[in-house]
Amino acid sequence: MSCTINRLCSRRIVIGDIHGELAGLREILLHAGLIDDRDSWTGGASLLIQVGDVIDRGPYSRECVGLLRSLQSQAVEAGGQVVRLCGNHELMLLQGYDHYANFSDPASLAREMRDEVVAGKIAASFSDGSRLYTHAGLRSAVRIEVMRDQAGAKTAGGCSTGEGLKKLSERLNSIFISHVTAGDLKEESHSIFYVDRERGGTHEIGGIFWGDYTLISASEHAYDIPQIFGHTPTWKSSVKHCRGLRLIDIDAGMCQVYGGNRVYLEIGPGGEITQHSKAETEWKQKSLR
Repeated sequence: MSCTINRLCSRRIVIGDIHGELAGLREILLHAGLIDDRDSWTGGASLLIQVGDVIDRGPYSRECVGLLRSLQSQAVEAGGQVVRLCGNHELMLLQGYDHYANFSDPASLAREMRDEVVAGKIAASFSDGSRLYTHAGLRSAVRIEVMRDQAGAKTAGGCSTGEGLKKLSERLNSIFISHVTAGDLKEESHSIFYVDRERGGTHEIGGIFWGDYTLISASEHAYDIPQIFGHTPTWKSSVKHCRGLRLIDIDAGMCQVYGGNRVYLEIGPGGEITQHSKAETEWKQKSLR
């Protein structure tokens, strides 16, 4: 997945974890001007980035997946783009773990998602040239391993801006696709799949699907890469951020299980970031600095 800043990235909308909360997803998309009341794309050349965990917890997982699929197709026709990232709940489904699934026939959705990963419709990572987007954030130790894996790569340096970020994202996606294609998604098969101790795993650090915000925000070098990710609910009508907006947690908890908060980010052509949030019945906006 690539993004031409002048055309596709003039307006970027970033949405956190959905967890089957169809009403919340629609409400955010409508407020952002990306859809009309018939769920048709009205965003023109806008770029929508959704950071994964579309499924489980809430009541309408399949419907949320279906809406994003439809918008992904419609956006292309209008000169826009919808980026769908894989979260840990999608990853678990791909791994054959469906104990969180509260919808019918999870195995068929897993097969559909596998095909979408291979086709590039669901990604592990994305970069617009300014930031890296994953589900749970990229730790520096994982970044170093990922770049060393690449043939001819000398170090993980030089990937903090522009083309370096895009190459890093492409490498993460290449690893993900190869493991999905091979059916090798075990936690130990690559560090991008690691689960950290904070989330019940055995590793000191988590991979891009499982890392907890409390750990990545305390990491000395994770902020070397400007990042936006989800996975760790803030439980309030706002995002969390640190290190001068180098690390932003977009998961405010859209699903009622996590508070039913309505929050999204809008990134302007110059990189300015506006948080849109709903308190009771009123939408508010705040410039993040």
